[in-house]
Amino acid sequence: HQLYPQTYIQSDGSQGMGGGTSALHHIQSLDPTTRSTLQQAIQTLTHQAHSERSTDSSKGRIMLGICASNAPEALGGLKSWVNELQLPRGMLHGMDVDGIPISVEELGSVYVKYSTGGAMTFTEMRRSGRGFDALWRPGDALLEMYEGDFRGVYF
Repeated sequence: HQLYPQTYIQSDGSQGMGGGTSALHHIQSLDPTTRSTLQQAIQTLTHQAHSERSTDSSKGRIMLGICASNAPEALGGLKSWVNELQLPRGMLHGMDVDGIPISVEELGSVYVKYSTGGAMTFTEMRRSGRGFDALWRPGDALLEMYEGDFRGVYF
C-alpha cells in the first residue's frame, strides 16, 4: 500500500511541506471501490482492537492523528471518527492556557492526537518511559497548533 501513495506524491510534484498537499490529492483521487476497501480495513482493525481491549485494557490501542486547517474542522473530524468507530470519549486538552480558553481564531491550523489508551500504574509508567502521558484516560485527545501541510486523518 505504501508504494502507490509515494509514487503519486512524487508524480504530483511533492506539493506542500513534506508532500502534504500531494498526499491529500492522492486520497481525493481514489475511486469509490478503493475508498470502500480502505474503510473496510479500518473497520476490521478497529474490531480487532475492540476485541483485544475487552480482554486486556492495555492492549488494542487505537490512535488517531487529525491534521486540519482549523479547530472546528479538526473537532468535527474527531467527533465523526470516534462516533463511527464507537471509540471511547474523553477530555480534550489544549484549548486553554491555565484554564483560560484560547479563541478558535487564534489557533489556525491544528493537529489533534487521540488515543484509546488508558492510565497506567506508576510502576508501568516508569518502565514505559512515557511519563505523565500515561495518566490520560481512554478517549482523551490533545489539540495543538500545527504548521504542516498535511490534511486528513492518520489511523
